[in-house]
Amino acid sequence: MTITKRPGVYFNEEVDFELDGNGAKIPVFIGYTGNTATTNYKTDGTVLQKFSKWSEVNQAIEKGGIGVYTENTTNKLLQVIHDFYEEAEITRTSDIGVPKIYVIDLGAATDKETWLKAFTTCKSEEEILIEAYVGLDKAVKDNVKFKDLLESAYSSIKTETHSLQLRNGFAVPATTTDTELIALTNAETGIQRSRIGITEPLNAGKTIARICVTPYYIEPGFLDYRTLEPSDLIDRTPAQEQALQDAGIIFNRVEKTSSEKHCKINLCTATSFGSSPRPADALFHARFNADHLLRKIFDACYPQIKANEEASNFVKLQTQIDKVIDEEVQLGRMIKWNEDMGQGTKLVVSESDSNPYDLYIKGTVQPVNCTTAIEVQATINTAVMKANI
Repeated sequence: MTITKRPGVYFNEEVDFELDGNGAKIPVFIGYTGNTATTNYKTDGTVLQKFSKWSEVNQAIEKGGIGVYTENTTNKLLQVIHDFYEEAEITRTSDIGVPKIYVIDLGAATDKETWLKAFTTCKSEEEILIEAYVGLDKAVKDNVKFKDLLESAYSSIKTETHSLQLRNGFAVPATTTDTELIALTNAETGIQRSRIGITEPLNAGKTIARICVTPYYIEPGFLDYRTLEPSDLIDRTPAQEQALQDAGIIFNRVEKTSSEKHCKINLCTATSFGSSPRPADALFHARFNADHLLRKIFDACYPQIKANEEASNFVKLQTQIDKVIDEEVQLGRMIKWNEDMGQGTKLVVSESDSNPYDLYIKGTVQPVNCTTAIEVQATINTAVMKANI
């Protein structure tokens, strides 16, 4: 179904609830720093650095960091990570924090091959769930398009899904106008892929933080930014916002109630959001939710690997899968299977017809939707005055 409304309550009010949750998504930041490689410091896409706090990142490369931050820094990767840590900082006991991040410094980032190496290198850490690409534009040349690079990133992610590395990538382009952003997801010249998102450049680090610290079962645009004010955001018309949303661009906006203003992600859309027909996982809210369920399903399946084949094992495995699904249904995160309608979440274990050592798990996964718009029709009747005589 086409979403033709920007998120909001169309009676000039927005209802907001703050939710608690846990389980941050671990990111890797890949891209342009402008750093020069040395004997002990490589920028060829083969080195994955791990940091547990901002002060570790914010150091000269000789001391183990990727540069020292200043307000006028030209180190784009450092700038994005700085903004990320500002937004990810815990301000209340109910906040989710990010325990660590990973970084791949590509120096000048002009060589396509270093990007391809980085896409492979970052797969060495399975706990990474988010890949952030900063400075892809540096490698764009006559024979290398922005689309090509993102297609390569997508292929790298897609290749690893078979081994349960279920992750998503977000590109931060250097474009300066909404028109240029929209062109990046054009059906003919751009990319339209689920698992790949494009964020507007302004406050991109904070946007990635917002995605990482939002629980998997919540739309990342549901909760307010911790560190942004209305004056920090681009003031767009409703038509301009709708155009960006239709194109599947992730951008920020001010949502208003009768008395307050809220700085939020509009919708966390994949670049496939603008494709027709629109895929079921074109919203990352659905993708994150489905991925979480699949990880739990595969964890339940693992003990069966190399176990003796017994009739009871087969039944136990199906029971475990049913239990995992039921837990997510009870938590309100998955749609319960409806036999009559043939819709909902249901995964069935079956034996392979061709390989006696294989088991298949087939079915459908249907995450709950998020409410994107509330239409209010109000009739105001003339008040009737009554007096007691």
